[in-house]
Amino acid sequence: MDNGVLIAIISGICTLLSTFLSKWIDYKSGMAKDIKDIKEDVSDLKKNDQVNGDMIYQMLDHLATNNNTGEMKRALNKYNEYFRHS
Repeated sequence: MDNGVLIAIISGICTLLSTFLSKWIDYKSGMAKDIKDIKEDVSDLKKNDQVNGDMIYQMLDHLATNNNTGEMKRALNKYNEYFRHS
């Protein structure tokens, strides 16, 4: 067998071992669960930020134009439902 092929095989085996070994260590230490929880929390924060942004925009738009289109009430109902009744 050629030395280049042997080095490639050994490198491949080492890469596979390090990949699976790190996944196993993460699983055993609970790191994988922590990462999953953090991702879920970040998703919730993004959704909260979107609702807050909508509410702030509607308030500022209403104050700037003094209009009576009903969008302020819609945004307030959506905000109230999301944060108080979920």
